[in-house]
Amino acid sequence: MPPPAKKLTAPKTTSSEALGAVARQQLLIVNGLLDEVARNYLARLHREIADLVQALEKRRMGRGFSRREIKGLRQMLKQIAGLQINSERGRRKDLKKIDSLIGDLQSIIERW
Repeated sequence: MPPPAKKLTAPKTTSSEALGAVARQQLLIVNGLLDEVARNYLARLHREIADLVQALEKRRMGRGFSRREIKGLRQMLKQIAGLQINSERGRRKDLKKIDSLIGDLQSIIERW
C-alpha cells in the first residue's frame, strides 16, 4: 500500500504578518515536495527505459528477432523519431510525451 498523500494544513491565524510567514513556510514545503515528486517521477521513467533496453538486449543476445519483433522495432524507431519536444522549455507536456512514448514502447514489447 503506498504511503498516504502529504497534506498541507491551512493556517489558523489572522494577522497579516503571521499569514505571510505561514504562506512562505508552506511554499517552501511545496518546493520540497516538487523536488521529491520530480525525483521519483524521473527515477520511474529511467527504470522503465532501462527495462526496455534490457528486454531488447535479451532478445538480441538470445535467439534474435523474429519478423514480428522486427516489425515492432521499426514501429518503435518510428515513434521515437516522431518525438518532438523542446527540452529547454522544461514543460509538463514534454514530460507527458516522453512518459506516453515509454508506455507505447512497453506495449510493443509486451506483445512479443
